[in-house]
Amino acid sequence: MIDDRKYPVLKPLDEELKSKYAGGVTLDFILSTYNRIKDRAKERVNKLLKGEELEPYTQIEEPVLVFYTTLYLVIAFDNALLKKKFVEKEVELMMKNLMEEDEDVLLEIVSRFQDLKINKEKLIIKRREKRKTLIFAFSFSLHFVDYLKVTKELRKEDESFSLSRRILKDGKVFLTKDEVAKIVAYKIKDVLYEAVNVRYENIPEEVKKMADELKGRKTPPCIQSLMKKKGLNEIEKTVLVIYFINIGDYKSAEKISEELINKYQGDKKTKYILYSCTKMKKLGLCVTSCGTLNPLQHYYGKFESL
Repeated sequence: MIDDRKYPVLKPLDEELKSKYAGGVTLDFILSTYNRIKDRAKERVNKLLKGEELEPYTQIEEPVLVFYTTLYLVIAFDNALLKKKFVEKEVELMMKNLMEEDEDVLLEIVSRFQDLKINKEKLIIKRREKRKTLIFAFSFSLHFVDYLKVTKELRKEDESFSLSRRILKDGKVFLTKDEVAKIVAYKIKDVLYEAVNVRYENIPEEVKKMADELKGRKTPPCIQSLMKKKGLNEIEKTVLVIYFINIGDYKSAEKISEELINKYQGDKKTKYILYSCTKMKKLGLCVTSCGTLNPLQHYYGKFESL
């Protein structure tokens, strides 16, 4: 039986609300009533922003609701770097659990994905190499056509999943339990990336308030001042564009100047960093003493990249 605490993404929110509160209750209502769920979600987002490790959901009260609240908060925050880190950390946590599951539970998790037609099938192969007998044991199989479909992106990142390196018999690709776990983890990664990048019209109002609170606390005063100003000069536009690029908010940067985005978004070898606070003071753009060395330090808390 699947433990929802380990894989909250596999439990639909409506189903969780119905099972816990007999239906008729929204996540927005719960968040407005129970602060502990909001606090947990905010704590997780703050840890993501600072590059800190996340607690496993098995150690958290109401894990499914905390997961969905965190997910909606990441969506409402609308930051590309935060979305990426959220997906990576969630997959990392679930991957650890998948590796530890027994074969039957893993197969049950596989069944949650319609395009993962993986079957339980044993195969043992013995191979003689350099006077030694190597034994390869497999527990699962997947038709090679389906295998090529579900591992299309995974094969680009992990050469061990290349068809030329797989055991192929009777039109089926054979897999170990750990390999199936990796395929499932990659599938969860796809699900999460799709979730954080979909435009949601009905994000709970409580989550929107949380996002506004986090944004307000993180945005440096000098940047807030420029965002309110009308008739920006070229230096002020440049400062805002580089700031928004640095925090992954390309939508806000586009509203200021697409030309400056093309100039300062950089490439794999070049990255433009926002002026230091000392430079901002010389330009007359500093509006208060924040006790930081760079406006980005105010945003991230420390010089820790997402």
